[in-house]
Amino acid sequence: MTEEYWVAVLKEEDRLLSNSDRKYRYHCNSLESMSEELTFQERCFYIQEDFTVQCEIRDFIDTIQNERLAEGLRHLTDRQRQVIELYFWKGYQCKEIATMFGCSPAAVTDLMHRVYKRLRVYLMDR
Repeated sequence: MTEEYWVAVLKEEDRLLSNSDRKYRYHCNSLESMSEELTFQERCFYIQEDFTVQCEIRDFIDTIQNERLAEGLRHLTDRQRQVIELYFWKGYQCKEIATMFGCSPAAVTDLMHRVYKRLRVYLMDR
């Protein structure tokens, strides 16, 4: 058991705990209790962190052990990669992703279906 192994295990545990906390907060707070300030801060956060998101996406793809899948994810658009990362890696729901992108949950679902199809075609060709 190397130090790298334990660092990876601890990072995964931190990620799972963070997702669990976020899901708990999401289900325990009513939407009416959210202030306009919180909504404004969320929007500003995603606008200001655009560069950081791009770096995190590269890190997200670098953690995938299946090289074919990682290469397929690199062929997606930035928006498609963001949706995949937010949904599968960070544990957000379609409603939450739709709020971040400023679109409907149905649009996020459609985007995810297009991503699945594109990845399926890419992986079948390889």
